[in-house]
Amino acid sequence: MGPETPSTASISSPQASSGQDRVCANCKERFTLDPDDFSFYQKIEVPAPRFCPACRNQRRRAWRNDISFYKRQCDLCKKNIVSLYSPDKTLTVYCQKCWWSDAWDPKAYGRDFDFSRPFFEQYRELQNVVPLIALMNDDGIGSINCEYTQNVSSAKNCYMVSSSWKNEECAYDMQISGPELREVFDSLDIFQKCEMVYDSIFLESCYRVRNCYRSFALVDCAFCLECRDCQDCFMCVGLRRKRYCFKNKQYTKEEYEKILAEYRLDTWDGRERARKEFQEFILEYPREFAILRNCVNCTGDQMFNCKNMKYSFNVRGSEDTAYFENGNIIKTGYDMATGGENEECYEGITPDNDYRALFTIFSWKNSHAEYCENCHSGQNLFGCSSLRGAKYCILNKEYTKEDYHELRIRIVEHMKKTGEYGEFFPAKLSHFCYNETTAQMYFPITKEEALAKGYRWQDSFQFTTGKETIKVEALPQTIAEVGDGIMKEVLACTNCKRNYIIVHQELQFYRRMNLPLPRQCFYCRNDERMRLRNPFRLWQRQCDCKGAGSTNGIYANGEPHFHGEKACPNTFQTPYAPERPEIVYCEECYQAEVV
Repeated sequence: MGPETPSTASISSPQASSGQDRVCANCKERFTLDPDDFSFYQKIEVPAPRFCPACRNQRRRAWRNDISFYKRQCDLCKKNIVSLYSPDKTLTVYCQKCWWSDAWDPKAYGRDFDFSRPFFEQYRELQNVVPLIALMNDDGIGSINCEYTQNVSSAKNCYMVSSSWKNEECAYDMQISGPELREVFDSLDIFQKCEMVYDSIFLESCYRVRNCYRSFALVDCAFCLECRDCQDCFMCVGLRRKRYCFKNKQYTKEEYEKILAEYRLDTWDGRERARKEFQEFILEYPREFAILRNCVNCTGDQMFNCKNMKYSFNVRGSEDTAYFENGNIIKTGYDMATGGENEECYEGITPDNDYRALFTIFSWKNSHAEYCENCHSGQNLFGCSSLRGAKYCILNKEYTKEDYHELRIRIVEHMKKTGEYGEFFPAKLSHFCYNETTAQMYFPITKEEALAKGYRWQDSFQFTTGKETIKVEALPQTIAEVGDGIMKEVLACTNCKRNYIIVHQELQFYRRMNLPLPRQCFYCRNDERMRLRNPFRLWQRQCDCKGAGSTNGIYANGEPHFHGEKACPNTFQTPYAPERPEIVYCEECYQAEVV
């Protein structure tokens, strides 16, 4: 999959009465548009997409930089800042305080639309001159002390957090969202009512847990997978309402505490021993084909309280939506990479509290916005950048209500002729190089592959190596042996050799949780979590239950199943690819084993 070139071919009209097979204009693979898809496109009055869902996702993510940060200077106040944009990029970048201030007027960059030229070409020229916000957050407005965060709102005292909202005292996280989310460190996909969570993936309502995955309502647990309503459990899989369990076996409190003490999880060596042992142990037990809790007519994974969701992941309280990732309270939308509390939005990067935001990048509290970037609290905007509280604007120029609607119709017709309308911004026009974006996380390719497909590639990131003041071998095994002086030291990642530091906030957290210091930098730790998380992709599979146990002979069922001694006939869509080693059961077989 690679960058696209707008076609001049006419776009076929939506066909709401039947589905349709198409060939992706980008990767040339076949994909299907269902009748529900056409109904949605008709409702929001856009042509059906030419790209398959995967290519649409990759194209959006090529515009999304979540964790590649740089030092540069604010182009207004001249202070040194941290920014998403490397200093070699010829863009105007303002710090958060300057960007949100009244010291400049984004409408001053307004211009007329030229019908002799493509829209995307003109819009990119506007983006090149309108000031961009260094990091996309509402620090000092809706958030407090969250300067070094990206795509964060309504938060407090957070550091190096991205794609998150309504959380407090958190650091080194991605995609966490409250309310009631406090002290979550080095984690991914954490939802509401969690406190004191470390190095975990997809949790809800958990307290004092570490290295737990796809679990709910845990207290004082470590290295647990798909467990619910458990307390004081260690290295367990698929347990319900248990306490003092180790490797799925019941122990007395005294026996459990003795086992826990023998592992010495407060030491780095003990943690590594447990981590490796846990990864081997979990392959002996069946996995649930997908987590769809209180969901009706849904396909995807990691969803709560949803209805009529298709190919969606990491979602809560949403309905009638497809190809959505990371967010909550979505109503009737398609193709979004993170978002919350929006309705009838399409092809967006973080449309939050929006209505009818189409083809937008970081659109907050807008209504009827199309092809806009970093516009907020506006109405009826088309092709705008960095507007706040604006109405009836095209390319940042304000019009009367009547003139706006008339001109918008003409531009849409022009874009249909050039093959632009109905498609997201071309990846080749992105502010970022491919390996700076989340596209590299979800669709990893080599530099050679990226360049061959027309993407740009960032060869140098801002970090140091060889500046460490203390060797990893000299780091104490336990946090009890670490003094405040560690915050003055420079460490080196054991994986990539990047230098990193320990900040006060995380040191205090490690002490409260009795955790050893990390030996890897945040970026390598995040890469490891991304590898552990299930992909946001589905495969059609048959249940691995075969009569008395799993098809690979590793797991023996504890209870009789509905299919008796025969193989389970159930099939499903799952994020576990067929070639993976996990044992994957359908819902009926899985529930028979864990409940």
